[in-house]
Amino acid sequence: MQKIKQFLYLVKPFWCSSASKMAWLLLLSVIALSLSTVWFNVKLNQWNGDFYNALQALNEQNLYRLLGDFIILIIMMILVVVYADYLQKKLLIIWRYHMTEKITKQWLSKHSHHYHLKIKQVELDNPDQRIAEDINLLIKQSLDLLLSFLRSFMTLISFTAILWTLSGAISFTLLSIDIHIPGYMVFACAIYTLLGIICTHAIGKPLHKINIEKQQSEANYRATLIHCYQSSEAIAGQHGEKQETTRLKNKFTTIIHNWQNLMNYERNLSFFSVGYQQVSSLAPIFFALPAFIAGLINLGGLMQIRQAFMQVSSALSWFIYAYRDIAIWQATVTRLYHFVRLLDELPENTITQTTHNDTLLDAQVILKSADNQQVLLSTHIQLTKGDTLLVQGRSGIGKSTLLKTISGFWTNYQGIIQRTDNYLWIPQKIRLSYDRLDNLLAYPACSKNFTQQKLLETLSLVGLDKLSHELETESDWGNRLSGGEQQRLMFARVLLNKPELILLDEVTSALDLPSVYQLISLLQKKLPESAMIFISHQPIQNHVKQVINLDDTAISPIQKLAQQNAEFETVFISKV
Repeated sequence: MQKIKQFLYLVKPFWCSSASKMAWLLLLSVIALSLSTVWFNVKLNQWNGDFYNALQALNEQNLYRLLGDFIILIIMMILVVVYADYLQKKLLIIWRYHMTEKITKQWLSKHSHHYHLKIKQVELDNPDQRIAEDINLLIKQSLDLLLSFLRSFMTLISFTAILWTLSGAISFTLLSIDIHIPGYMVFACAIYTLLGIICTHAIGKPLHKINIEKQQSEANYRATLIHCYQSSEAIAGQHGEKQETTRLKNKFTTIIHNWQNLMNYERNLSFFSVGYQQVSSLAPIFFALPAFIAGLINLGGLMQIRQAFMQVSSALSWFIYAYRDIAIWQATVTRLYHFVRLLDELPENTITQTTHNDTLLDAQVILKSADNQQVLLSTHIQLTKGDTLLVQGRSGIGKSTLLKTISGFWTNYQGIIQRTDNYLWIPQKIRLSYDRLDNLLAYPACSKNFTQQKLLETLSLVGLDKLSHELETESDWGNRLSGGEQQRLMFARVLLNKPELILLDEVTSALDLPSVYQLISLLQKKLPESAMIFISHQPIQNHVKQVINLDDTAISPIQKLAQQNAEFETVFISKV
C-alpha cells in the first residue's frame, strides 16, 4: 500500500488538473479497446469448440465456414490491438509532457531548488535520470501494468464461467464420504495457480531491492562519464587519465556485481516460471482426460476446456508474469517519489521586501554556513542608484555567500533584506551550455528580445569582435572560449540585461588589469543608475565608491549569540 500511496502522490497533480481532459478520454478509450480483446478471446474459445467438433465429425461444410469466421475475427482483433497500442502511446507522451514540465519547473524554480538540493547535501543521485528516464519508465510501466491487470481480471470472470460450465462435476468417495464438486476444473486451476504465485513471490522477492541498486549504479556510472567529458581539459592538464580510468572501473565493477546478483535471482525465477508456463499448457488436458476418455466430453469440449483453463490460469498468474515488471515499477516509484518529496519539502527563498525611493539594496544580515550551525559574519549594506561597492575579505569568510543571500537562494541567514527585483548575479563558475552564441549572450533573457545589431555592438564593446560572425553558431562555447573571453561575455550579458543591481563574484580573475579597469568603467558609463557589488582580489579600489572588508565583520562562536540579540531582531521575510 505504501507504493500505491507514493504513486498517487506522483500522478495526482496531473490527473486532477484541467490539462488531463484529453488524457482521461484516451485512457478510457485504451481501456475499452484493451478489454475488448477479452471478448475476442471468448469468441475464439467458442470457435475452437465448434472447429474441433467439426473436425472430429469430418464436417467439411462447417470447417470452411468456420475458417471464414476465423479470418474475420482475426482481422477485427488486429485492428483493435493496433489502435489500442497507438492510443496508449499518445496518452503516454501527453502524460509524460505534463509531468516532466511540472517537475522540471519545480526543480528549476525561482526558489532555486536545484541549488538547494546540492548545498543541503541530501541523499539524491542523478536528478537528470529522475526527470529524463524515471518519469518515462513510471508512466509506461503504470499503463502496461494497469491494462494487463484489467485484461486479466475480465478474462478471469469471463473464462471462469466458461470453464465452470464445460468442466461439469466430479464425484468421488473419500474416507467413506461421498464428495461432489461442481465445476471442479475451476478449483483445480485456482489451486494450481495459487501454488505458482506463492513460489514465484518466495523466489523473486529480492528483485525489488536489486532493481533499485541497478538503476543507481547505472546512473552513477553515466554521471562519472559525463564528468570526464565536461572536465576533459583539467584531466588532460593534470594527467589524471589513470585516476579517472580507475574511478570508471570501480563504478562499472558495481554494475557487474549488481548484474551478477540480478542474473542469479532471475535465473532461479526463470527455472520456475518457464517450467510453470510449459506445464500449464498440458495441465488442463491431464485434468480433463478422465472425462474425455469416459465420453463425457468430445474433442471440441476438450480443446475449449484446455483454452479456458489456460486463460483462467494466465489471469490468476498475472502476478507471476508481471513480477519482474512490478519490481522495476516499485523501484521507479521509490526513486521518483524520493526526488519529488525533496523538491516539495525544500524551503522557498526567504527574501525580500521591495525597496523604496532610490534605494536598490538594504541588507542587514547574519550569514550562516550550509549546515546552519556556524555563523559566518554580520554586515549591513545599503546601496542607492549609481553606488559601487568592493567586498574584500580572506578566503572562506563568506563573500560569495553574501551575494548568494542577496540574490535570494541562500536561505541560511537571519535578518532583513530589501532589494530591487531587477538584479543580475554573475557567479565565479561560469556555465556556458551547448547552445547558440546569441542565446548565451542574452541569457537569462531571450536573444529574440534584442536586435542583431544590438548584440553585435555589445560584443564589440567588451572586446569580442572576432565572434561577430558566429552569433547563430551552436557550439560548446564553454570549451571554445578562454577564461578571459568567457568573463568578457559575462560583462556583455550585464550590458544587455541592464539590471538595476549587479552582483559580480570574481568575474575579472582571468583578465589583465587594464582590461578589468576598462570593463568596470564601461559598466559605470553604460549603466550609470545601476548599483554594483564587486568581489575581487584585484586592486580595483580606486574604481569603486565604497570598500568593505568582511574580516572586520566576522563573528566568533562566543560572540554570535550576544550580537544576534544586540544588533537586531531575527526576522524571516517572505517574498512580496
